[in-house]
Amino acid sequence: MHLYDEGFEPPKACADWCRARPFDLQVLDDGVTVDLQWWNEHLEHAGHAVRLRGRNLDGRIVTTGDAVVQRNDLRLGSELIDTDHDALGLLFLCAAWRSAHPRRRAVRRFPDVRDVRAAGDRDPLAKIKGVLDFCAKTKSLPDTSRQTWSGWPDTPGVGVPLMATYLWAVEARTDTGPAQMLDQFGVSTLVHEGWLEDPSVADFTVRRYHRYVELLNTWAGLMATRPELVEMWLVDRWHARVVEARDGAHATPRLF
Repeated sequence: MHLYDEGFEPPKACADWCRARPFDLQVLDDGVTVDLQWWNEHLEHAGHAVRLRGRNLDGRIVTTGDAVVQRNDLRLGSELIDTDHDALGLLFLCAAWRSAHPRRRAVRRFPDVRDVRAAGDRDPLAKIKGVLDFCAKTKSLPDTSRQTWSGWPDTPGVGVPLMATYLWAVEARTDTGPAQMLDQFGVSTLVHEGWLEDPSVADFTVRRYHRYVELLNTWAGLMATRPELVEMWLVDRWHARVVEARDGAHATPRLF
């Protein structure tokens, strides 16, 4: 599948930024501060056999208070997850990381992943666990193009950006390259740069996500860098534009 618009080239500022930054330090060490009490209380209240952990400033694992979770911790079998279902535990760790990130457009919201339409004798978590397990084991998305208008699998309580984060964490591949995170700020930067796509990530179909992934991977190839760095630049560039606009609005007017 080829969806990339060959006339849409990466900005020079993106290339300069990505080439100057090492992948491990910039991407994998991207850490956030997570309120473990908030998440674990919600997990317990919802009846999940999942508890999240984090690291203190010395790098030691802690189970209470505010703790650091790095992007590199978003992996199946992560030592920051105590769970009876690895994939579901990872999903909640991804949700905690995203919602705590100061530069991404996400709010702290506890995903209600129960299938409210499940029959009384059926596990209400069976649907979400099935999808998560499929993605983790096959490194891909299930083909639901004939079942849903968007092509995304039915994942109760899980929006497109969180699903994209989970796909990155399990090292899934799409039709157009390795899965990448998806953030509204990053997509808004792409649209500002001239990408002619729907700007709302919540409305992304799987086909549009494939197009987005191909764009990031193509740009990364042209710049001899990693697509994760391209995605981070897009998010950071949005914040830089916000700061520029704010500083401009508060600048002292010139007198002539």
